[in-house]
Amino acid sequence: MTDEIDLVARERPDVAPYSLAAKAAVRRRLADPSGRPARPRPRPYLLLAGGTALLAAAGVVAVTTVLTEPEARPAKVSPGVVTLPKVSAMSAEEVLGRAARAVTDLSPRDDQFVKVSSQTMYEADVVDEGEKESRYLYRTKRTIWLSADGTRDGALKIEYLEPHAYPGWPIPPEAYKEKGTEWMRLPACNSVRDTAYTNLKKLPDDPEKMRAYLYDRPHGDNPPDTGAWTAVGDLLRETYVPAPQRAALFKAAATIPGVTVTENTEDAAGRTGIGVGRVSGGVREEIIFDPSTYELLGERGVVVDEKEAKAPNGSLVASTAQLEVTVDDTAPEVNDPRSGCL
Repeated sequence: MTDEIDLVARERPDVAPYSLAAKAAVRRRLADPSGRPARPRPRPYLLLAGGTALLAAAGVVAVTTVLTEPEARPAKVSPGVVTLPKVSAMSAEEVLGRAARAVTDLSPRDDQFVKVSSQTMYEADVVDEGEKESRYLYRTKRTIWLSADGTRDGALKIEYLEPHAYPGWPIPPEAYKEKGTEWMRLPACNSVRDTAYTNLKKLPDDPEKMRAYLYDRPHGDNPPDTGAWTAVGDLLRETYVPAPQRAALFKAAATIPGVTVTENTEDAAGRTGIGVGRVSGGVREEIIFDPSTYELLGERGVVVDEKEAKAPNGSLVASTAQLEVTVDDTAPEVNDPRSGCL
C-alpha cells in the first residue's frame, strides 16, 4: 500500500495505467475542478505499490468528453473467469533472457514523440455517500503521445469501452458515467518527466545495477520483492525504455524471487503468449510476451487465492494489451484553455 502523497501524485490521467489492480481505477478518478461526482476508489488488497517513475505533470484537464447520466443496469455475468494458471517448466531466466536478447530500439529523436496505443481493463471500487461499496471492471482504449525529450506538450486519447462485471458483483450505475472519447493535453510544464525517453536512457544498462534500482524504488508497505516486480511493470506501461536498459530490466526481473512462467496466457486483445509473473495479495500479476518474437504483449491479473484476494479463483481482475508503439513527428494539438501548469 502506498502513502497518500505518492497515490495522489500518480492519479493524474496522463500516467500509464501502471497498477494491475484498482489503483489504475482512481488514477483518472480523483475529484477534479470540473465538478464531476466523486470517482471510484481502489481496494487496498489489490494495490501495487511503486510507480514513482511514472509521475504525471500537473494541470492536465479533459477537454472533449461525452458524459451521460447513469442508468440502472441489471447484473451481468462477468466474462472474466479463466483457467487457473499452471506454472511451466520454463524458467523466468530463460523467458526473460530471450526477451532481453530480442529487444530493438525505435531510437526517437529528441524532437519526436513516442506514441503508445493500448487496451486496458482494471478493477474500480465505488463507495457512495452511504458508504455502500460496489465494484466493477472498467475498460478503455488509450493512445498517448509522449515527448521524447520531455520538453514538448503531449496528448492522450481515451475511448471508454463497455464495463464488465466484477465476479460476484452487479455493475453499478456509476460504471456508465463515462462514455465516448476524451482528449487531454499533457503540458510539459518546464520539467522533464521520468518517463521521457531521454531520461530512461539514464537508467542502468547493467542487470545488477538495474536490479538495485528496482529494489531502491519506493514500495510503500509492500515487501521488497513485490515492490521490485511492480517496478518492472511500471517501466513497461505506456512508455518506451531504450533497448540497453530494457534488456537489463528483463534480466534483472528474472532474479526476483517468486517469479515463474505460465504458458497460453491471453492479453486484453485476445493474443496468446507466455506469462511471467508472481503472486501478490492472492493475485498472480503477469507480464505477457509473444511466444515467437518475445515482444511485450501486455499484462494481466488472475486471482489464485480467493480468500486473500476476496474474489473467486480464476477471476480476471486486470488485463491489458500493448497494441502499437511507434514514433511520430508531432502530437495532436488539444485546444484546452483550462490546462496548464501548477
